[in-house]
Amino acid sequence: MYLQTMDSMKQLIVLFTVLLLPIFGSGQVLDPDISINAERLEPTQQSILQNLETDLEEYITSYDYTEDTYGTVVPFILQIYIQQASESGSDVTFTAQLMITNGGDQRYFDKGWEFPYNTGQVLQHEVYSPLTSVVDFYAYLVLAGEVDTYGKLAGTQYYNAASEIANQARTSGYNKGWRDRITRLDDLKNHRDLRMLKYTFFDAYWDYQESKIKDAKIGFNDAIRLVQEILGKNLQDKYTKMFLNGQAENFAWLAAKLEDAEALRTLAELNPKNKETYNSYLQ
Repeated sequence: MYLQTMDSMKQLIVLFTVLLLPIFGSGQVLDPDISINAERLEPTQQSILQNLETDLEEYITSYDYTEDTYGTVVPFILQIYIQQASESGSDVTFTAQLMITNGGDQRYFDKGWEFPYNTGQVLQHEVYSPLTSVVDFYAYLVLAGEVDTYGKLAGTQYYNAASEIANQARTSGYNKGWRDRITRLDDLKNHRDLRMLKYTFFDAYWDYQESKIKDAKIGFNDAIRLVQEILGKNLQDKYTKMFLNGQAENFAWLAAKLEDAEALRTLAELNPKNKETYNSYLQ
C-alpha cells in the first residue's frame, strides 16, 4: 500500500507538470505573479509604486504574446527588488533587481534594471519602454523555453521577438543591463543541444503516455545521450543544470516506467543535486 501511494504521488507530480504542455485548440496565456519589494525606499517613494504590481499583471494578461494555439497556461513569476530611487523634478527613476522564473526549469536573475515610473503611468505594448520592454523581453524568453519543449527549436520565434526588443534598447537612453540580457539571450538561443534535449525528453514522455513504449525508449535514450554530451563538454553548464533540476522528478519517473535503471544511475552521477530523487526510483 505504501509503495502504491508513493507511486501515485509521483504520478501526480508528473501530471501537474504535463498540464503545462501543449493542448491544441485555444490561445496561449502567460499567468503573471508579480511582487515588488521597495522597503529600502522612503515611504513617499514607496507610495509611487503602490499600484505597479496590479498594473503590470494587467499589462501582461491583456496582451497576446503569441498567435499560436497551444492552449496552455505558462506561469510567469516576477520578483522585483527596488534598490533606490532618484528624483529630478517630477520624474522618478528606479534602480532594481529582478528575479524571473516559470516556477520550474527556468530561472533568471537580472541585477541591472533602471526605469522611470510615476503613479498613474500608462503601460503600453509595442512601444519601447525601460519598464515594460524588460518585462516583455523576459516574457519572450520564458515562452521560448516553454515552446522548445513542443517541437524542434520551436521557440526560435520568441527568441527572435526578444532580440527585437534588445535591438530597440541599444538606441534608447536607458540601456543599463542590456549587455548582460543580450548575452543571456544568445546563450539560450544558440544552445541547440539543450533545446533539442527539451524537445526530445518531452516527446519521449508523450510517446509513453500514448503507449508507444518502443518510441518512448528510443527518445528517452536520445535525451540521456544529449545530457551526457552536454555535461561531458561542460559539467557546470548552468542552463542544462537548471533544466535538469526543474525536471528531475519527471526524468526519474519516466526512467522508472521504462525500467531504465542505467539512466537513473547516469542522471544521479551527472546531476548530483538530485541524486536522492533518482536513487528513490531505483529502490
